[in-house]
Amino acid sequence: MRLLILSAALLTQALPVLAADAQSLQLDSLFQDHMVLPRQGAVVSGRAAPRVAITVSGFGGAWKTTADAAGRFSVTLPSLPAGRTDTLVVASGSGQRVSLGDVVTGDVFLCSGQSNMQLAINRALNADTVIGTSSNPDLRMATVAEDPSPAPRARLAKPVAWQAASPRTVGDWSATCYFFGKELQRRLKQPIGLVHASLGGSNLTAWLSPAASLPDYAREQELLKLYAGDPAKASIAFGKEVEHWWQTSGGPGRPWAAAPAELASWRAAPDVAKNWENWGVPELSGYDGSIWYGATASLSPGQAAQGATLELGLVDEVDTTWVNGKPVGFTAGAGTARAYPLAAGTLKAGDNTVVLNVLDLWSYGGLYGDQPRQLRFADGAVVPLQGWRWQLPPGANRYPPRAPWDAMAGVSVLYNGMIAPLGRFPFKGALWYQGESNVGSPYQGLLARLFQDWRGQFGNSMAFGVVQLANFGARPAQPVESGWARLREDQRRAVLADPNAVLATAIDLGDPADIHPANKQGVGERLARAFAIKLYGQPGSANGPMVKSAVAQGDGVAVEFDGVEGALVAYGAAGPIGFEVCTDGGCRWTEARVSGAQVVLPGAADAKKIRYCWGDAPTCTLYDGKSGLPAVPFEMDVKRW
Repeated sequence: MRLLILSAALLTQALPVLAADAQSLQLDSLFQDHMVLPRQGAVVSGRAAPRVAITVSGFGGAWKTTADAAGRFSVTLPSLPAGRTDTLVVASGSGQRVSLGDVVTGDVFLCSGQSNMQLAINRALNADTVIGTSSNPDLRMATVAEDPSPAPRARLAKPVAWQAASPRTVGDWSATCYFFGKELQRRLKQPIGLVHASLGGSNLTAWLSPAASLPDYAREQELLKLYAGDPAKASIAFGKEVEHWWQTSGGPGRPWAAAPAELASWRAAPDVAKNWENWGVPELSGYDGSIWYGATASLSPGQAAQGATLELGLVDEVDTTWVNGKPVGFTAGAGTARAYPLAAGTLKAGDNTVVLNVLDLWSYGGLYGDQPRQLRFADGAVVPLQGWRWQLPPGANRYPPRAPWDAMAGVSVLYNGMIAPLGRFPFKGALWYQGESNVGSPYQGLLARLFQDWRGQFGNSMAFGVVQLANFGARPAQPVESGWARLREDQRRAVLADPNAVLATAIDLGDPADIHPANKQGVGERLARAFAIKLYGQPGSANGPMVKSAVAQGDGVAVEFDGVEGALVAYGAAGPIGFEVCTDGGCRWTEARVSGAQVVLPGAADAKKIRYCWGDAPTCTLYDGKSGLPAVPFEMDVKRW
């Protein structure tokens, strides 16, 4: 992309502008060299001097507008044929212009979610072959850098760079997004653009706009506004809320305010340079949750009178920290060194206590690394923290709340930094692979809210493709309740209620031992198939076999399926396994047999509900014999006429 100023004397000579100011012509974040320009409804937008004339030219046309009083402008282009390549030029009446080279027309899709969307091609199955055969100038991706922000940004903090697929570029691309785009481009024979914006471990709430988060998260939005202006003050306010949570969650005492004598009763920490799993303490060998750490520092009156910085080194992965019983900071992220400023008056002469509640969500947890853990004073002196102790929280409440500015579990922060700056770009559709971090909480309403929220920004016609969570975790030997299964059902119901959404189940593409299964090609191809059918009218069933009804018939139940292209088939047995009959007394496995697009469950006269493929990592054997898609897991009430 080139920004040029045309002088009055040398109309044909271009002089580069080294730094843009408030009056400079500037396009919105996704308008870069090599971009895929939406072939329908493209809106070229940006900022210039107030009231200046703007001309957009390229692809055989020129379109004019005028920037408003704030300098904002937008120009809607007419529909263009797919596959045209040109230079797009935006010029202002003040003599500036921006020139974008190698712009191609096509359809553009947004790919978002958490780690299974973020997982790169170089970690997917057959990565070497996939990368080596990836050259495709009609498939391009722009990746949005991680950027949690307490307030919505007008522009991306780090500019994106559009790349065409090639062995030099695709290794770090989102695998699911890439395989989707590759398959859709193959089906449509037109350029496909992909914008990838995701973050591993992120909760859906972090992707909602501030307006969409209300009224449920009004207090969190207040804290975000405070954090945007004064992070230290916000951390203190949040620390008080964490204290209240601990006091009302059933645990006795106030460990964050432990005096030195109380800390001495805690257990000695073997080595704070090592994660707690490596301490050799049996109850911590596989522990996920939080524990309390405490240490002391003895200060002279002169040291205590100064401001200081509390340096804690690395913590895996979330900490809330107090000094002398007062909250001083909150940080999430295992790779971030903790350094909390302490105002004068926080410390005192004699013994001072530092207490951390450290939350580990998976794998290793706790303080780690060889960095010094100390107080650094304004005069340059340092005093080490000594006598590290630890204790487990009482009872089962080991997952305290996390700050609203936490990138993974906060509210609106990923929307603010990674979605809001994309402006009103007319994406054809959005791919959403997320939900693992929401297991155990109501999800259907949140997902429906996300649909509405993002369409309000990008256009009501934007379609959504949702990946139903893969099989992961315990394999059920008996019917069980399952948070993963419940979230899958919430995903199914949210898509079913939305006329412009599709579902791609990954129930047979996962790995019970790996939350990040490597088979992203199957996921991407199912999403592409669903969009090709839903948006472009190609033949077939977008979602695959999905339950339509469960009706009592005689001494059994007939389960009818939509979306069957051929006939249902069961693999590995005479009939499909994994069907459950649920009554007031619980659920039980039941025999099932296939009949065309139906499954009949004999001996199920007492059934109130039917469940199929229910569990964290269930075994599912019912498929559409023609499309090869598995039946979507479900829970369905039984109707009686």
